[in-house]
Amino acid sequence: MINRLLTVTLIISVLLFGSVEIWSASVIQFLVFTLGLIWILKREYRVKLQIRLLLLTILGFICYGAFQTLPLPPSVLKLISPLSFQMQSFYSLDAKTSMPISFNVYGTVYETIRSVTFLTVFAISAASFSNRDKLIETLKTFSVFGFSLAIFAIVQKATWSNGIYWFRELTFGGGPFGPYVNRNHFAGLIGMLIPLGLGMAITRQEKEKKLLFGFMTVIMGVSLFFSLSRGGITSFFAGMSLFALLMLQRNSESRKVWLIAFFITVVLSYVVYLGLDPIIERFYKTDVSGEERLVVWSSTWNAIKDFWLTGSGLGSFLNIFHLYSPLSVQGGIYDHAHNDYLEFFLESGLFGTLFLLTFVSLMIYTVATHPLQGRDSLLRAAALSSVFTMAVHSFFDFNLHILSNLLIFACVLGMVAGLSNMEDDRTEETIPKTKYIKTSLKGWEKEGLRR
Repeated sequence: MINRLLTVTLIISVLLFGSVEIWSASVIQFLVFTLGLIWILKREYRVKLQIRLLLLTILGFICYGAFQTLPLPPSVLKLISPLSFQMQSFYSLDAKTSMPISFNVYGTVYETIRSVTFLTVFAISAASFSNRDKLIETLKTFSVFGFSLAIFAIVQKATWSNGIYWFRELTFGGGPFGPYVNRNHFAGLIGMLIPLGLGMAITRQEKEKKLLFGFMTVIMGVSLFFSLSRGGITSFFAGMSLFALLMLQRNSESRKVWLIAFFITVVLSYVVYLGLDPIIERFYKTDVSGEERLVVWSSTWNAIKDFWLTGSGLGSFLNIFHLYSPLSVQGGIYDHAHNDYLEFFLESGLFGTLFLLTFVSLMIYTVATHPLQGRDSLLRAAALSSVFTMAVHSFFDFNLHILSNLLIFACVLGMVAGLSNMEDDRTEETIPKTKYIKTSLKGWEKEGLRR
């Protein structure tokens, strides 16, 4: 029941314009925290040691985010972040008796709460999706939702009336697609759902279901291309490449690699038939340097050098970047670095980055030490490809600062961890049945002797 409510909540978060506004983010976070409380009270959290360590790593990062907001004695701040001490002293109107690490305490508190939301979704997913039936049910729901969202996005684009859902007008402009103001964020979402849908298509036994899930995934792929997101298209091919590579590593599944090649061929055929010119023009007319992203990345790196140890505080990019940006980009407002990794390093510093590296290492170890067979291995390959797609896209954009995309990313990570936890569930379910069968047999034997 919890996994169904979580899935519905994640879908709602997408439909509410990606939950980027305060009101929508508050609604989604309230629902997630409520589900987390119910999940804890029901005690449905039997997981392996590796998953517990993953949860502790995220919790450690949350504690560090809270630490960045604490008022520290100036002497302590001067020791751990000299430039932060100098800048806060310079801009202060009076002598301060305490100073936090963060340059934007409100932003850090907000990002820390988002991290708690991420932890809640990941924990519920890792525990719930160790059950195969719950996992398959959620993957089916995501596939149907991705297909429906793709159809809606294409139709809305074809009948554009300067409003999302045809009624919500854009206040500050943008490049909308689907329910998102920014087409790159739609591409980030649908890019995660495509490998999951393809995994469902490959693992189904009946031909009708293979064709159904395959068709839905093709439409998702077509919508990604027509979002005209260069980062989304690039990460799509990266994700498909990893999916094929993971299948080739298992001899029993290597013969199915041709299905991925066939899927990509069908998607590209649709795109060519419907019109390839806008996509070519998108790649040809504008490049990275033309959008000043290289300048933004370079300026962000310069800021990282000054706050490399403790960071400038989660959610403080907007407060720091203008101090390092050259005149060529100061005409616009950059609230994100368009590179989640650089922005994360700037805001959290070496301490926060160590938590991230620990989490990634533990996830790799969890996957490597729990090999799967058959359909389970294909489903995990699909989930890993979904994670990798977002990881590549994060080099070019800030998808993980969009709440809906962050939470679905947490859910998919939970699927990867849950699949590694699946073996225990099967063992626990099998043992009672075996004992029951043996007891029944003994009863029948005794009954036969009496007769």
